[in-house]
Amino acid sequence: MLQIAICDDEAAQRSLLETYVREWGMLRQLETDIALSGSAEQFLFCWEERPGDMVLLDIDMPGADGLSLAKRLRSQGDETQIIFVTGLAEYALEGYDVDAVSYLIKPVKKDRLFACLDRAAKRCGQEAPALLLDTPGGMARVRIRDICYLESDAHDTWVRCNREKESIRCRVGIRQLEERLGQQGGSFFKIHRSYLVNLSYVNRIEKREAVMDTGEALPVARNRWEALNRAYLEYYRGRWEREEGADGHGVRTQRAASGSGDQT
Repeated sequence: MLQIAICDDEAAQRSLLETYVREWGMLRQLETDIALSGSAEQFLFCWEERPGDMVLLDIDMPGADGLSLAKRLRSQGDETQIIFVTGLAEYALEGYDVDAVSYLIKPVKKDRLFACLDRAAKRCGQEAPALLLDTPGGMARVRIRDICYLESDAHDTWVRCNREKESIRCRVGIRQLEERLGQQGGSFFKIHRSYLVNLSYVNRIEKREAVMDTGEALPVARNRWEALNRAYLEYYRGRWEREEGADGHGVRTQRAASGSGDQT
C-alpha cells in the first residue's frame, strides 16, 4: 500500500487532490492510504507517527512554507517522493534541489498529476545509485545525488556530500572516480584538474570560481570556464525539457550563469 500525504492550506485544493489521487490509485490498481494536512506543522506531527511514500506539497502556506518543509525532510535523510503543487513558479529550481519528482503549477490538470504520480511510484521501488568508497576507516557507500564535488589530494580524493558535515577521504584518485561517475551518467563536470563538481549543487559561476550551494568557492581553470557555462545551461535546459516532456508543461525559471573574461 502506498502512503500518500497531501499538504495544502486550502481545503478545496486538498479535496481536489485527494479525489485525483484516489482515481489514479484505482486506475493503476494500487492501494493508497491518504493523509491530509493544512500546514507544515500539522504535516510534521502526522509524519512522525506515519511516515509515507509520497507527499503532494504546496509552497505558499501560513507558518513554515513547503520548500522549508521539504528541505527539513531531506536534512533528516527522508527519501519520500515530493511533488510540489503550487501557484509559485519562481521556486521551481529550488524545488528540484530537494530532488522533487516534479513541480506542478496550479490549477493542476489531472493527466499531468497522474504522470507525476506514476514516476513517483516507480521511484519508490528503486534504490538510488550509489558509489562505494575505499576510505581509511573501511568501505563507505554514498548516494551519487548527494555528492557536491570531488577534490583531488595527491593519490586520494576528498568527497564532499551535502548530508555530511565533513568530507570523506577516499583512497582512490579523482580520475578513477570520475570514470566511475561517468558510467552512471549524471551531472558531473571537471572545472579544474583538482575539482569535479555536481552541476546540481552549483549556485552560480563567477569569473574565476564556481560557488556551490554549500557556500564554498571552487577554482575554475581558465580553459574550462566557457565549457562550464555551456554544460551548466545544458544541464538545466535538459531538466526543463524532461519535465516538459513528462508533464506537458515547462517552468521557465533558471539560475543565471554570470561572469565573463579570462580565468587563471
